[in-house]
Amino acid sequence: MLSDVEAAELHALLEEQDFQDRILPAVLKGDGARPAPLYWLQECTKSYDEKWVAHGFDGPYQPFANLPYFPWLFRILQTKDRLLIPKSREMMVSWCVIGYGVWLCQTRPRTRVIVQTQKEGKAIDLIKGAGVPGYGRTLYDQQGERLKQEFPLTKPMEDQPGDAISWRNGSILQGVPSGADQVRLYHPTVIIWDEAAHLEDLEGSWSAGEPVAQQMIAVSSVAPGAFWDWVRPPGL
Repeated sequence: MLSDVEAAELHALLEEQDFQDRILPAVLKGDGARPAPLYWLQECTKSYDEKWVAHGFDGPYQPFANLPYFPWLFRILQTKDRLLIPKSREMMVSWCVIGYGVWLCQTRPRTRVIVQTQKEGKAIDLIKGAGVPGYGRTLYDQQGERLKQEFPLTKPMEDQPGDAISWRNGSILQGVPSGADQVRLYHPTVIIWDEAAHLEDLEGSWSAGEPVAQQMIAVSSVAPGAFWDWVRPPGL
């Protein structure tokens, strides 16, 4: 029989292994196992680099970045239901949360992920896109054919609206412009606010989502307003 100390150590190890399994599982099996979000982003699909020429790449679609804070970020994305994430540009946090949303829609049937942005055009940029493929479309299109067959869309990508991608499993990734009334129209599983500090009535939208959303994620660069008030360290 294990001592109390040994049992505590084993429990801590299992918890850590459980976290790692959710962050970096490596297999697709016939029994329904799925790659977790960070592994899927880094090993199963690609992102779009607008600066690919300046970076010396041979094309715009490149493997997803491997930045040191990504395991921490995806750990909290998978374990916390209310998140406020300050960011700066070039950190790829928007790519990460949209990737997390695509992964949720693919792997969890009947999931509605709403992405709220300041303007409709920005929502389109994050979902399917117009002209240049949006973040969501890029991540779906750049995964292998096996995964596309496993997670089929309701209709071909080119026939999807610019601000939404829907799957045959009943899931949808949907962009909406700012305003609490936009949130009240739906019963989302997850709400993502991109550049939350710049949204009109962020407080109203957050309050509208609170009773219905399983998870709410607000990411933003710094600007005066509700988001900064919520995340500001004491004394600043």
